[in-house]
Parts: sequence; structure tokens; C-alpha cells
Amino acid sequence: MTDITNKPFHPQVSAPLQRARHLLYSISGGSARSGDVTAARLTTAQRLAYFQSPEFRDWVAFEKSHGRQVFWLKDVDKTQAAGDIFTFFFQWRIKNNRFTSGQLKVIAEYLRNRQGTIRSAGITLTRAISGLTGYIPPYAELSAAAALRLWQQKEAGGEGIGLLDFWSNVYWPSQAGMPRSEKVRQVNAFAPTYAERIYPGVKEENHALTDAGVEVVIVTNGDQELAIAAAPYLGVKPENVVGSHLIYDGDHSTGENHSYEVLAEEWAARPQPGKPLSFHYWIYTNRKRWGWDHLDEHDIVIGGRDGDSASSDGGMMIFLPPPAIGNFMIDTPGEPERLKKFHSVTSKYGWTKGQFFTLVQSNSQRGWKP
Repeated sequence: MTDITNKPFHPQVSAPLQRARHLLYSISGGSARSGDVTAARLTTAQRLAYFQSPEFRDWVAFEKSHGRQVFWLKDVDKTQAAGDIFTFFFQWRIKNNRFTSGQLKVIAEYLRNRQGTIRSAGITLTRAISGLTGYIPPYAELSAAAALRLWQQKEAGGEGIGLLDFWSNVYWPSQAGMPRSEKVRQVNAFAPTYAERIYPGVKEENHALTDAGVEVVIVTNGDQELAIAAAPYLGVKPENVVGSHLIYDGDHSTGENHSYEVLAEEWAARPQPGKPLSFHYWIYTNRKRWGWDHLDEHDIVIGGRDGDSASSDGGMMIFLPPPAIGNFMIDTPGEPERLKKFHSVTSKYGWTKGQFFTLVQSNSQRGWKP
């Protein structure tokens, strides 16, 4: 019987790409044709050394010499850093008194409609959820802290509000009326505090990719303005960020966001189309950076993709063309169930299963919850 496990997917795969792939599998185990999404596994330190290797750099140089641009797509939350950046930003706004009375009132109105959940969680909002007329800011301030606590309690397995609920009904609406300039000021003031949440080696990896000639692109369903502010701390160009973003009416935020994601509950265990659409739109609007008048799939090489979410990042890995190198599923520190779900979804929906790698990140200096 002929052994096909290390044969290339296509007979026209270049020699530099074959060498780069061979080196990666020699480090991680598995093979391109293993059909097993759990077979290959490596650490961030191992992958950094791989990005710095002659084999990887020679392959990128080969692609560029033929007029092609190599991209590497990465999520942010729980992929490059601990936790969800927007919950840390929300907490920062509480600590630094960055909510207006009107924004706090929006949160309190939402919580008032969830009084059953609030009572079950053991939180008393006093006047913040009772008479909203004659609003008193010191009482209203309790609403933001209570919302964050309700989410924390839900994450811990108790009564509260889920992350999507917090995202849709608290995080975005609590930015209503915010001028663009104020949003920029707040995210730039917050961003340095996020550095301690970044996983060890992530910034060095992104610098190594960029030095090799790869465009590292943050593709997130999170807050785009927030990710742009954090990008330099991750070692990514701020112009290489695409994500959900606030909708503005003139200069002021409506408190709503634009996203391509499908938020219906039944999509929680399916690959999401949002990130592929976001990346396609981003690369179309930025095409002139690479001298393209229109998009041509032969000019675009997706080297790899990193993500922690089976749904949104799984969609990025499955709906876009197969990667040249691989898809990297993050073994999120302290949350083993995320990887199990990722393995399950990609085993069901993934095409090139042998090109899925488990990436083991080391924990950050700080934990993943505000």
C-alpha cells in the first residue's frame, strides 16, 4: 500500500511550501493527510522558532517573488491575550468614571427589566432600577458595576447575564452619545493596561511574521476601535484591524454596532460566516495598498489563522480558502472546554483536518476575568 500521509494536497505545491510544511509537522506531529484535527500540537515558543526558521522565511519570500501577498489572520480575545478585551475596557470605564449619566441610565433600564435575574444573583440596585426619573448619578453608577458583576456570576456558573447578553444589551448601548473623539481618547488611555493580559511570546511572534514579509491581520468580532488601540501592544499594525464597530450618527455614537456575525442561538455550535465576510470587505477596501485594482484569489495567500472560538473563528478557518500552512486552535489557559468544542466543530465541518494545529499558549501575567 502506498503511504500518502506526507504527500502534498496538490502536485503543484511549490518546493519551498513543501519544506515549510515538513518542518512544521516535524515539530508538532500529525501530517497534512492525517484526517485528525487533534494530531498536531505545539507551543507558542515552538511556533516562534518556526516563524524565524529559514524554511518559513524562504517560503514567504518565494510567494512574494511571484507577486503574491501572504496574510496571517488572528483573533484577539482568548487567542492573543487573556479574557475579553471589552469586559476589561468596561471595568476600566467604571473605575475611571467614564460613563455619562445618560449611559448609566441605559444600563439601569436594561437591568430593571431583568429584576428577577438580579434578585436571584443577590444584587440590590436600589434607586438605580426603581424610579428612573430624577436620576441621581451616585446611585446610577451602581448599574454599570452591577451589570459587570452579573456577567461575572454567570461565568462562574451562577445566576446572571451571559456574555452575548452583556455584549448586546450593556457594552454597546452604554456608549450611546459618545463622540468619536472621546471614544478614541478612552481606548487609547485604556490600551496600556491591557498589555499585562497578552500571552507571552505573542508580540514576538507577530514581529517575526511581519519581519518575514507577512501581513498580520486582526479579525475580531470585538470592538474595532478598541482593537486598533491595543494593536501596537500585540505587535500588529493598527491599520491591519477589522472588527465590529460603533455606528455613529454624525459625530456621536448611536450605541449600536455593526457586525457580520449571525447571533441566533442555533449558530453557537456552527461555523460563523461573519469573519470571512469581514476579512473580504477589509481586503477589498485596502486592495490598493498592494497595488491591486481588483481582488484576484491568485494574489492572496492565507498563510494561517489563529482563533479560540469554534463558532466565529471556526468559520474564519472553514469558509475562507484552505491555509497554506495551517489553522491554529488555541488551548485557552484555564478553559479546556473551549478547545474540546473547537475539536468537535472542526472534526465535523473542517475540510483539511490535517491542517488543524492545537496551539498551547502560556498564561498571561493577569487572569482572564475583570
